[in-house]
Amino acid sequence: MKVQPGTKEHKELFCREFIDTHQPFRPEELHWPVLEVETIEKLKNFPIWDYAVFTESRVFHKLSAYAKQVGDPLLQEAIALQAYEEGRHADILRCFLQKYDIPFKELDQPPLDADLEHTFMQTGAGECIDSFFAFGFIQISKTSQNYPLDLIKVMEPIVQEEARHIMFIQNWLLYMRHSQKFPHPQIHWVKTMLAFALAGWSRLMDLKKMGSASFTLQATKLEKSSLKPKEFINLCLQENKKRLEEFDPRLYRPKLIPRMMSQVQFFL
Repeated sequence: MKVQPGTKEHKELFCREFIDTHQPFRPEELHWPVLEVETIEKLKNFPIWDYAVFTESRVFHKLSAYAKQVGDPLLQEAIALQAYEEGRHADILRCFLQKYDIPFKELDQPPLDADLEHTFMQTGAGECIDSFFAFGFIQISKTSQNYPLDLIKVMEPIVQEEARHIMFIQNWLLYMRHSQKFPHPQIHWVKTMLAFALAGWSRLMDLKKMGSASFTLQATKLEKSSLKPKEFINLCLQENKKRLEEFDPRLYRPKLIPRMMSQVQFFL
């Protein structure tokens, strides 16, 4: 049975679940495998590394700033921990790129928005979108043999931490919404839908800006995956369900993106 959203029990459950499942490690301690020259050259052709490091670093700065504004000690601890993990993701990427001599540039970070709570909400929405597809992509990588399995295993902590993040974000959204009195829950729901819309629009604009150099198009060309769009969405749905099943059944799973993609899959 699900815990009642917005209650003290709910807050303590999803915060403690997140904090207690944190895995301490340093990027340089990961078991980076020896790669063939062909594999390294293939990775160098992906035009995403500047943007990937920038994005993870950006999330770290956003969450760190928001955590300082949160008055509840337990929520503050959990959000600060998520900020740390996002910063560690950026450090893992830097370590990976430096290890295999893959060139990248550190992009300047623009100033943060004034409304840090809405920023956290939109960042969380973006993570829900990205993680859904990442779960499918990493499964393709495991089965396609396009990359050494040892390298994929090194990157697995990032993907699993993203699963923890979207579980935390989903329950944080519900807690924040249901712990308030009318009309704030209704306003919060509208703000949540807006955050998802803005996060989705932002990703579409990134694809447009990168054009033929975008990760999705490059990955399709390089991987030569035989999966059709409908099959890929189905794979993402399966992997999303499998990864989120590991968490406490009393907590709430993100449903918006899986439901939307199920509708898209129906019409393909």
